[in-house]
Amino acid sequence: MKRVVLVMGASALLGACSTLPPPVSGEHAAIRERARADKHAAFSLSGRFVVKGPQQSVSAGLDWAHSDALDELQVNGPLGKTLARLTRDVNGVRLVDDRQRISEAATLDELASELFGARVPLTRAAGWVTARPGTADVLSRDALGRVSVLAEQGWRVEYTAYEDDTPDALPRQIEASDGEYSLRLRVDAWYLLQP
Repeated sequence: MKRVVLVMGASALLGACSTLPPPVSGEHAAIRERARADKHAAFSLSGRFVVKGPQQSVSAGLDWAHSDALDELQVNGPLGKTLARLTRDVNGVRLVDDRQRISEAATLDELASELFGARVPLTRAAGWVTARPGTADVLSRDALGRVSVLAEQGWRVEYTAYEDDTPDALPRQIEASDGEYSLRLRVDAWYLLQP
């Protein structure tokens, strides 16, 4: 069960495989623009997450690189040990845990269904983490016009903090729940990922 909850948290918000230095201020506009692009969105982030389920909770760090063609996520334990790696590319999705057990599927949503026996919209994770609503219903926006709450496929996603007080700021903290599981993601840093 711990593996499933950990994988859910990791998969719910995909991540990169290396920690990079923080961006210099001149790069920040490019990071925001690239992360929210309608076509060919790309980003890299480092952060921490907590997943709470009916019987336990799990917390870990993550690094995530996302582009149209590839997602790479590494979930790290408190002492830096790699707990899981998830890769999505043209061949499908592959998850390798810390015991080298492998799970594969054609899509992120199929992997979630296999692992959790439930429908988890993992294909929307990149949109959620960058506050791009896509097909989700936007339930509210803040005074600057940024998404505050959205709902999609039984999940409620709340943006509880943004990185600053500008209209184009990226999310700093996100909380999501489907009533059974809840996830909180704290983004420590956003990075520019070239296509």
